[in-house]
Amino acid sequence: MAVTLRDVTKWFGTVRALDGVTLDVGKGEILGLLGPNGSGKSTLLKVIARLIPPDDGSVVRPPAGRATMHGTGMLFDHTAHWEALTGYENAWFFARSYGMDPEAAHDRLKGLFEAFGLRERLGDPVSGYSYGMRRKLGIIEALAHDPSLILLDEPSIGLDYRARITLAGLLRDAARQGATVIFSTNDVSEAADLADRVALFDRGRLLVSGEPSALIRSLGAVVMIELRLKAPIDTRPLEEIPGVEGIGAEERGEGFSITVAATPDGLGPSSLLARVVHAVAAQGGEVVGADLRAPGLPDVFLAYTGGESGAS
Repeated sequence: MAVTLRDVTKWFGTVRALDGVTLDVGKGEILGLLGPNGSGKSTLLKVIARLIPPDDGSVVRPPAGRATMHGTGMLFDHTAHWEALTGYENAWFFARSYGMDPEAAHDRLKGLFEAFGLRERLGDPVSGYSYGMRRKLGIIEALAHDPSLILLDEPSIGLDYRARITLAGLLRDAARQGATVIFSTNDVSEAADLADRVALFDRGRLLVSGEPSALIRSLGAVVMIELRLKAPIDTRPLEEIPGVEGIGAEERGEGFSITVAATPDGLGPSSLLARVVHAVAAQGGEVVGADLRAPGLPDVFLAYTGGESGAS
């Protein structure tokens, strides 16, 4: 494992920000930390980064010492920059501080500035950068030295859509090359799209972790399919489809509507929809419209964090 946490607890005064967190993160894995504001995500990242010590428990992340910092890329809320220096000079300082060869640093930075749309502004002082540009610069600084451990606290905040796509691609590439990526987010869609595994937190406690698809299936939530047909059909054969739990049918104006409630049971929602449509066609039905409401990671989030978070 690249990172191993055992019973990690952290207090800030009388507030327990982390409450006995045990978690393993593998090499080449992208882990998304998801939870309400104040659930402990940022605190956990800082503990893993060794910016703050835990009050109890252990954090193991080889190698140790100076090599650990050289192998880590970090982005947190308040990224410090030298305002009078250019964006390139700031990033160059970080790259060289991490031990990069000058030529390699130049090539890497040139590519990253280009990727994030900052090529024309790399020679401008940071004092003239917008908030979004500063966030991009912070990401460039975190990724410049090809770190083996990447820790990002809500990295998509302030980024435009194109930059978000660029960041996701860079993180996936880094993971394919063996880097471990841990990021926090309040965006459930971002976690579902990017993370191999999600760890859901609330009030400093790790509630559940797993692949997004597995967490969704664990809810046992029902898929709702609505089909609009030109004319009525016999719906009884649809009851034989595995997972179908109920069928409703009604005439609507000149058409006919069928509503199917089902539990996928290993079938993905799209496969289930295809089977229902196939069964309708076998009865001579002509589908003119379809709607699918499948459970997703937002349902998992709400199921586990229904109350307000009180941690910080």
